[in-house]
Amino acid sequence: MKSYLTLLFALCIFHFSSAQENYTYQGETYSLIKTVDGELDLLYNVIDGEYRYFISKNGELEELVNTKIDGKYNKQYKSTLERLTNDQEISTERINLTLGSLENFIVEYNNTLKDEDFIDSRPKPSLNSRLGFFGGISNMIYTPNPTNETAPVLGAEWEVYSNEKLKRHSAFVQLRYVFESEDYKYSEAEFSLNYRFKVVDLTNFHFYLEAELFNLTFYNENYILIDSSDSSNNEKINRTGSEMNFPINFGAGVAYRITPNGFLTLSYNDVVSIAQDNNGEFPVDITLGYKFKL
Repeated sequence: MKSYLTLLFALCIFHFSSAQENYTYQGETYSLIKTVDGELDLLYNVIDGEYRYFISKNGELEELVNTKIDGKYNKQYKSTLERLTNDQEISTERINLTLGSLENFIVEYNNTLKDEDFIDSRPKPSLNSRLGFFGGISNMIYTPNPTNETAPVLGAEWEVYSNEKLKRHSAFVQLRYVFESEDYKYSEAEFSLNYRFKVVDLTNFHFYLEAELFNLTFYNENYILIDSSDSSNNEKINRTGSEMNFPINFGAGVAYRITPNGFLTLSYNDVVSIAQDNNGEFPVDITLGYKFKL
């Protein structure tokens, strides 16, 4: 085990060191990482605990700086970039002295030159998706449900996420159907747009919070309008319709990996809502499911 860890550590050190080269700037030698390679090169590293960025053009190295004088940043890096890119109409107005912002600017400039040899080698953020199915029970606290009945629920969801950027965040669409219960003749089909944030994001376990941002509901309800003076006048009522809401409902859940690409899920849904009134009952909306990577 120790030899394996030693080998892994050595490989990491080799990979990291091979991505850096030594450059001389104003008499000092710096080990820098080249992140964009083209007509303009972008180089950086953390030196003495501070991010420092450099531009190389025709073999000449210049540092991008943003000194602070009397509490105000001078943003000299913008004038440096303007001078180095004055052969093209490209604005520096929204450029920040951060790696991502500088990368985007330098890549845009290199692409503007229509240099056939330039290749944007930055890793492209990829989107992944999961498909899930679930079932459970609900007492439908956002409907009248006068006797607080629970009813079975079935549904499916499609989740979109990225492993590179914003890896704790995902969005998903969900379809769910609530069946009639024996004593509450109400059913509904709901389509919703949702957001999920992984509070705990481990390889085999996720604990997440989620919010339902929008839903479109189609419902069907049957009930009897009772005439207390003459039961023969009781009237059977069928009520159908649709509703569109922006409820901002919150819930929570866990996911546990049981296969290389699949998770067992347990969710407690629609616990509280910011914009939708409930019927005063304690929420019971629990689903158990399985989701897998597509």
